[in-house]
Amino acid sequence: MRHFLLAALALCALLIAGCSAPGPTTGTVVIGVTSELRVGADIDLLRVVLRAGGEVIHEDALAQENAQLFFPREFFFSDLEDGTAVEISLEAFGAGDAERPLLARTASTRVIGGRTLLLRVRLERECVVAPGAATCPAPQTCVAGGCSAPDVDPSLLEPYSPSWNGDAEDLCKPAAGGEPVVVVGEGQADYFPLEDLDEVQVEAGPQGGYHIFVAIRLKNLRRSGSLTVVNGFVPELGYAIEPLEVIFTLDPDEGGFCKLAGLRFRLDGERKIEELLGKVVEIEVTVTDPDGDAGTGKRAMTLSQTIL
Repeated sequence: MRHFLLAALALCALLIAGCSAPGPTTGTVVIGVTSELRVGADIDLLRVVLRAGGEVIHEDALAQENAQLFFPREFFFSDLEDGTAVEISLEAFGAGDAERPLLARTASTRVIGGRTLLLRVRLERECVVAPGAATCPAPQTCVAGGCSAPDVDPSLLEPYSPSWNGDAEDLCKPAAGGEPVVVVGEGQADYFPLEDLDEVQVEAGPQGGYHIFVAIRLKNLRRSGSLTVVNGFVPELGYAIEPLEVIFTLDPDEGGFCKLAGLRFRLDGERKIEELLGKVVEIEVTVTDPDGDAGTGKRAMTLSQTIL
C-alpha cells in the first residue's frame, strides 16, 4: 500500500507539472545610448543599424540639423522570441565629413523571455579615431579606449526602467531647483557675459554666410535633450533673422549653473551683411527641456563694424 501511495503521488506531481502554464516566450531589450561627444560641437550625424537574429530590422541617420540627434536616447527590440540575438551598430560623424566616422561602436546581447532588459552603450572620447589610425578589428569594438568583444551576457544586464539615466541627480536641473533661468552672452568655446549693447564680433563662416557666436548660462533645465532656439531681430531694419534650433548637451558651470557656447547664429539671409554691420540685434534664446519646462533670456548686442 505504501509503495502504491508513493507512486500515485509521483504521478500526480507529473500531471500537475505537465498542466502548469508555460513561461513567457518573448522579451524586450532596450539599448540606452549616452555620449561624451557633444552634438553640434563634436558630432553632427549618427548612423544607427539594429539587427535581430542577424537580420537588419531598422536603419536610421540622425542629424543635428533637423534636431533628431540628442542624448540620452533609447532603441527598442520589442517582443522578440527568447534567445534572439540583438545588435546595435553606431557610427558618429563630425561636421562636413559624412564618409569617415569619428567613432564606431557595436553592442549585442540576447533576449530573455518574460524580461525587459537594459543594455547601456556609451560613446566615449577615448574611442574617437584619429585620421589614419587603426580601428578595432571586426567583430571587436572600442570600449573605454580598448578593443573588446561587443557581446554582453544577458544575465548581467539590469532590468529596464524609464528613469535609467536619472540615477544620478541632473546637475543642470536638481530636484530642489526653482524656475528656469537663461542668461545670454557670447563665446565660441566658453561662455562670456555681456551687458546690453556690448559689441560682438561678426565672423565669416567656413561655408559662406556671416555669424556671431552666442553662448548661454542657465539652470533648472535638463542637461541632455533640451531644445535651444535662438531668434534675432534688427529693429532699425525691421529684419527678423532665421532662427537657429539645436539640441546640445549642456556643460556644468559654477554656482549651480550650466552653460552652452558656440551657438553659430547666422545673420545674413534676406539682408546682406553690409547692411547689418554696426546695427543692434536683439537676441532671444529659449531652452525647452524634455520635461516641457522652458526658460528664455534676452540680450541686445551691437554688431561689429568689421568682419573677422
